[in-house]
Amino acid sequence: MHRRNQGQSYIPYLLIFPAFTAVFLIAAYSVFWLARMSLVDWVFGADWARARWGGLANYIWLLFDPNSLLWTSLKTTTIYVAATIVAEFLLGFGLALLLNEKIYGRSIYTAILIIPIVLMPSMVGMVGRLYFNYDGLVNFFVESIFHVKLNWYGPELALWAVILVDIWEWTPFFVLIMLAGLQSLPREPYEAAVVDGASGFQILRLVTIPMLAPIILTAIILRFMDVLRIFDVVFAMFGGGPGTATTTLPLLVYRLTMVARNVGRGSAVSIMLIILIVTLTYLLVKWFERTKYEG
Repeated sequence: MHRRNQGQSYIPYLLIFPAFTAVFLIAAYSVFWLARMSLVDWVFGADWARARWGGLANYIWLLFDPNSLLWTSLKTTTIYVAATIVAEFLLGFGLALLLNEKIYGRSIYTAILIIPIVLMPSMVGMVGRLYFNYDGLVNFFVESIFHVKLNWYGPELALWAVILVDIWEWTPFFVLIMLAGLQSLPREPYEAAVVDGASGFQILRLVTIPMLAPIILTAIILRFMDVLRIFDVVFAMFGGGPGTATTTLPLLVYRLTMVARNVGRGSAVSIMLIILIVTLTYLLVKWFERTKYEG
């Protein structure tokens, strides 16, 4: 009987092994070639035989050359990621709390909120470009309320225009996940908290958020990885400009590889971006585990 149970315990691993192996081998092969290309001087479109070995020259240029846009792009990416994730989570969580109440037409409101997610990102970028035009819809409302017009196409506000479009498009992502999590929570802890005389804010802080923490972490990690590699909306709106105002790390990869035609430097930025995503995701998970155990 013991041997039979021991044999059955391996069944899940055997079932997942083929899919895991296929995904791992494809990813490992891609990363291997990306790392290899980051160590050569290779012009886009030229034969691989013409690639010249450069070692760490591409990385050194990106890190230390004053003409490199790596640090500028990293700063832009940091602002973009932090602003979008914080705003989307807070708005999404707040809307999910409202939709979790027994309100009339909740399914209709939820369906409407899904619309921005299902739109093509490139189309969202083009529409956003039109809305943030100097005579566009956004400035119409800004001028109606504050009696001023803003130049969203300038280097000071272009990044914030992209951030606002991203918030509009992806806040429903948090709404859907948070709403599903709220509706799956058990009712007993809430009933006990009400009996103990807890206020609405105390129930939210001490009951809802702790029980919802794993779902919150999952949503933030998924969105975090997606925002770090987002390209289409930013490219459709401003193409990384004006100047370098919206040049995030993925846009820098495009500029180096497709515009400057330097595959080696573009691949080096890609490797750095992969390392950044994996490292920050790992630290985020470890931080969550530590705070969970301390709590």
